[in-house]
Amino acid sequence: MWKNLIQALNDLSDAYAALLAIAGKKRAVLVAVDLKGLEPLVEEEKQQLERIRVAEKSRQDALLALSKEIPSTHAATTMAEVEAACPEELRLLLRKAHVRLNKAVNDAQEASDANEFLIRQALGAVEYHLNRLSNSSIDPTYGQTGTESVSREKKFDFQA
Repeated sequence: MWKNLIQALNDLSDAYAALLAIAGKKRAVLVAVDLKGLEPLVEEEKQQLERIRVAEKSRQDALLALSKEIPSTHAATTMAEVEAACPEELRLLLRKAHVRLNKAVNDAQEASDANEFLIRQALGAVEYHLNRLSNSSIDPTYGQTGTESVSREKKFDFQA
């Protein structure tokens, strides 16, 4: 059971590392505003997220099996307490797997946050250009609902 937990942690780490690699590629595509290049990366990302879901299920199953074996475990048991209950010969492997997983998750979260910022900026640039093309203007005051008042002109006369 301990080996199953260690394997699940390693599988999760591998999946998050792959997700981090995709996030790096995604960043380059977002900076270049290459929307066609973004599509295959989103598909790869979906596959890695499924891989993470499966590995997380394995981790939960391994912890559930261990909780039946170790009566002192409960829902709020920390990883330090799990390590303390681990047999000595596997404790170092468990600790390394846990540290590796923490680093992979943190790195993936940072990359995700950076990409989210880029996505927001890219959407702002697209909105700016759309407004410019449609001769939109934003009034210097706010409307009754507290939102900006945007007016758009017809750029083309389709009746002509």
